[in-house]
Amino acid sequence: MRIVCIDGEAQYKDIVERDVKVPLEKAGHVFEWFEESFADTEAAIARASGYDGLYVVGDQGPVPAGLIERNRLKLVSFVGTGARRFVNMEEAAATGTTVTNVPDFASQSVAEHAIALMFAVARRVVEGDGIVRSGQWTKNQGLKLAGRRLGVVGAGAIGEKVIAMGQGLGMDVVYWNRSERDVPAPRVELDELFETSDVVSLHLVHTAETDRMIGRELLEKLGRNAILVNTARAEIVDNDALNELIASGAIFGAGLDVFVTEPPVDGTLPVASANTALTPHIGFHTDEADDVFRLAGENILAFAAGSPTNVID
Repeated sequence: MRIVCIDGEAQYKDIVERDVKVPLEKAGHVFEWFEESFADTEAAIARASGYDGLYVVGDQGPVPAGLIERNRLKLVSFVGTGARRFVNMEEAAATGTTVTNVPDFASQSVAEHAIALMFAVARRVVEGDGIVRSGQWTKNQGLKLAGRRLGVVGAGAIGEKVIAMGQGLGMDVVYWNRSERDVPAPRVELDELFETSDVVSLHLVHTAETDRMIGRELLEKLGRNAILVNTARAEIVDNDALNELIASGAIFGAGLDVFVTEPPVDGTLPVASANTALTPHIGFHTDEADDVFRLAGENILAFAAGSPTNVID
């Protein structure tokens, strides 16, 4: 097979060279890697011309519309879990293109990051850093987390780990999931979770059903000392409503690793004076989680051998 990555990033080149390109070429396949941003949709489509499959990193945004269909691709191998955000699944299905991902590759890393953001906001770490760097010595007051309630929205692989970590910290943990899950915490309705939780951590996949699911009505149920953490997808939240609540002091603060536009554009972030901890979508980005590049390459090898793995229906 001839495979191309049209949206490569220089920071990943050595990993991909070692863990993807070399194994594929040893198996008789071709792998090409492009780091330059494509100028427009037509340039992206042209870059993928003559290849059988696409290796998608996702750092340059979604696969341009029409690319899969016009190149009659056989395979799209997405580097990560959230392929639906970057790959037009309807276009792929209409073309007969197989789409694969790497499920549950970084659940521990993302769960740890959610907890890190929770602590950063509760103890006002970003604000404290600024105080020290400005030569001041103001003692800002934070929140102790032990004994407070943690509400986990979405009890999949990541949410389950957050539940366990929260309990390890001495928090009273509840969760909401569409169906009952075998986790050591009680399931409650969303309204109750938002009304009674001191920290709410979001772990939902973004779909048409979950789009802006965490809307103004739910957000306004949060108390003045509540913290919202989102390491899932920004699109599941009404971010305008969230920013208003943060700016007005209606909630204690928020820890955000995901944004509707990445990198964010002016005017879309919480006000700078707010108690927030913002990170550039790095919840998954640890040494161990970088294994995702190799696993996405193995999906290509499995597909070429006639035994596809991790296919998204």
